[in-house]
Amino acid sequence: MKNLILVLSVISVAFGIFIFSILLYPFFQTGFNTIANEYPNSKVYMLSLILDNSGISSIEIVGMDLTTKNLIIVSVPKDLTFNGQTISNIYQTYGIEKMEEAIEKESGIKLTDYMISTKSSLKNYESGLSYNTIGDLLNNLEKNSKLGDPISFFYAFNSFSNNFTSTITLTRFIRLLRFIQTKPVISTISYPSIYLNGSIVTNEGELKNFSMEMENCTPFHNPFSIKPVIVNCTGEDASIFYQDNWSKWSKNGYNFEIIPEICDNFSGENVVLVLSDAAWKTSVLKSALSKIYPKLNFKFLNENDPNFLKMYYTISNWAASKRYYTLGNYDFVVLLGS
Repeated sequence: MKNLILVLSVISVAFGIFIFSILLYPFFQTGFNTIANEYPNSKVYMLSLILDNSGISSIEIVGMDLTTKNLIIVSVPKDLTFNGQTISNIYQTYGIEKMEEAIEKESGIKLTDYMISTKSSLKNYESGLSYNTIGDLLNNLEKNSKLGDPISFFYAFNSFSNNFTSTITLTRFIRLLRFIQTKPVISTISYPSIYLNGSIVTNEGELKNFSMEMENCTPFHNPFSIKPVIVNCTGEDASIFYQDNWSKWSKNGYNFEIIPEICDNFSGENVVLVLSDAAWKTSVLKSALSKIYPKLNFKFLNENDPNFLKMYYTISNWAASKRYYTLGNYDFVVLLGS
């Protein structure tokens, strides 16, 4: 009898440990990497709708590559038309599932989740989060200390009921929070659309690039679409500087200008003055500089830096004196100082 009780006790303890392990498994990092049924190819394509009192406030597609840590947010026009019906009307008449089907058929993207929320859905949550777009939400989540407590965060979302509806399960939600904690590169683009015959429709000619962007969850940019001007602050002979840098930049396909005359105002340090407000352009230029000048480090300054305007006007006036008048037409001023 004692042996039977002992065996039953051991079985009960083992069963308890097994159940406990299953419950805790998703909350360990190793668990997230091996939840095969939660995003088998580590790609997330989520449709986000944010509603306000007048109806749909914003429509976005969020693509996440959980492996490469890329996150792309696609802004979709509310009046985008599929087969004579706007995307907003499809949602209001047939619901979110039909809206998903229309987007998938038109764009070729297979959506894994959807999320419907209201502008005010998070205002009363103790974290104080509020947002107008999914980009606002993701940026807030990244900075929010409540990420350390994903379970309460998840159930707080569920408690919104009609204000927050999603297909994201608890384990998916935790995995996505873990992904956001890694501080992925967040990019934003617009859905490939064109105004045609009084309607906003899909731009068929841009779908190839769009599919590449969504496949990699990062914008596809032709290098020729960014414009840097390279200024000689090195002390190097103008003709040598010009020939050397022309060769380096032209073979990489950039739309650039070179000011080969020596600028004595700045030397030694390599500085980039950022004239563009597009974050992706800065990202592309940083990548270009790392390839073209692998041994050099660059300091980036934008208009919020107190030294920016002083440096820009100094360079601009100096360049004009050398008959280079188009500095302001470029995205970046690259001062090569060494």
